[in-house]
Amino acid sequence: HVERELGRPLEAMFSEFGETPVASASLAQVHRAVLKDGRVCAVKVQYPGVGAAVRSDLGNANWLFAALGAMFPGLEPGPVIDELKERLLEELDYEAEAASQRYFATFFDGHPYISVPKVIDELSGPRILTSELAIGHRFDEVLTWSQGEKNLAAETIFRFSFGSIYRLNAFNGDPHPGNYLFNKGGRVTFLDFGLVKRFTPAETALFE
Repeated sequence: HVERELGRPLEAMFSEFGETPVASASLAQVHRAVLKDGRVCAVKVQYPGVGAAVRSDLGNANWLFAALGAMFPGLEPGPVIDELKERLLEELDYEAEAASQRYFATFFDGHPYISVPKVIDELSGPRILTSELAIGHRFDEVLTWSQGEKNLAAETIFRFSFGSIYRLNAFNGDPHPGNYLFNKGGRVTFLDFGLVKRFTPAETALFE
């Protein structure tokens, strides 16, 4: 699948490619690989056919979205439904995700405690996203750390989430522990930019 999407054999692109995924989710799985220049990377591969399946499901789910109006009287469901569909379909487009990840990575480049992996453009496409491999601890392990370390990690997440709105006019709309890698001293790496909402400066001003 990777070879078909990128148009080259694996051995022409990577010196090593782990066939067994190191992570998986509903839309994709992630493989560890090593580039020809020695850099270690993460290759996010969308499952074949998942895009068509999601689009079909969304087309058949209007009745479910319409139920929002019945559940919340006074709510106009149309704009909410359009926003949900747009964001969900956006998650299938790894070129859009790569653009969002680059946007965040550029802004936070060199930051002392916020990190976003750099995209490897030449090995990415509509259904493949290759990034520098990030190293860190998962959320379950952070729960065993001291309260002081937990506080630092929480502060970093807060600063990233809300700082991005006011400074980048953007919000990463998939904030859950599986998309964070933690290191001591409040250093957090943020992963997965498939669900990003961009705002105009005027829209951002409404949050103030």
